[in-house]
Amino acid sequence: MNNINDELLNKYLDDELNQDEKVLVKISIESSLEVKKRYEALLKAHSLLNSIKEESTSIDFTKLVMKKLNNKSVVAQQQKYFLLSILSLLGLIILGITGYVLYQVISSIQPIQSSEVVTTYAKDLGDYVSNLFGQKNLTIFGSVLSFIMLISGYFLYDYQKHSKKNFSH
Repeated sequence: MNNINDELLNKYLDDELNQDEKVLVKISIESSLEVKKRYEALLKAHSLLNSIKEESTSIDFTKLVMKKLNNKSVVAQQQKYFLLSILSLLGLIILGITGYVLYQVISSIQPIQSSEVVTTYAKDLGDYVSNLFGQKNLTIFGSVLSFIMLISGYFLYDYQKHSKKNFSH
């Protein structure tokens, strides 16, 4: 009988056949050299696979993996807030510079067509912005911003280093 396939032989090895099928496969193995060779090859593979020990994980494996994933998400969230705060600060600086430039443009226009209230408001706003971003204050503001950027860069580098170190263990 040559209609014995490898699937049927595997079921025979795993003892998943009924009594009639077992007898039929056993007769086929004894009577056919080709089936006997396939059976012996499958038997060898089956015994090798059964001899492999299962790897076991530590008791706290899941807890450790989840902790590392949680730490990584916390660091990512801190980096997100850090970048958001830096971008907000840069946005405020750009807004201030834009206001100063707008004041310079408005103050250069003759107040012939504008009303007195708008001119007074624009002058007060312009004076405030020019005092805030004047030559002296702008230099100090730039120095403070540069210092903040250096410190922030250090903390970002430190977070990256610790997150890689913690995740690799």
